[in-house]
Amino acid sequence: MSNNRQDDLSFHMRIPADKCFTKNALLSLDGICDHFCFTEHSRDRIKKALETALNNSIEIVYQKESGLFELQFSIYKNKMMITVEDYPLNPEGISDNIDSNSDDIKNMLSSVKDLTDGMSFVNKKGRISCYSMSFDINYIEN
Repeated sequence: MSNNRQDDLSFHMRIPADKCFTKNALLSLDGICDHFCFTEHSRDRIKKALETALNNSIEIVYQKESGLFELQFSIYKNKMMITVEDYPLNPEGISDNIDSNSDDIKNMLSSVKDLTDGMSFVNKKGRISCYSMSFDINYIEN
């Protein structure tokens, strides 16, 4: 597929907030990258950002409690957006120290922000965090 394509994609998935399921998200991301012929550099950077973000959330928030990640992958001409929302299945079990999009969450994701071309946080009721990562993407030339 060439970089002058006209199609866009929006793909939504929900996975448990458990490390064994992050592989499902990364496999889906691989499929998207293959379909749109992303360069290896673009693919690796996006995968590392997503994997780091999900694993950090699991380690900080979901070690003892269960939760879900809602992921939205959106591809536009030269940009990919990934929106991540995570929320606990038992909100009463989450530590009082973790507020939605608190500074702790933002600090936890600071290394992820360095891998993106833009990151924004949104407060959403009932969510531990909600953020969007944007990536400028390059394509393999045909």
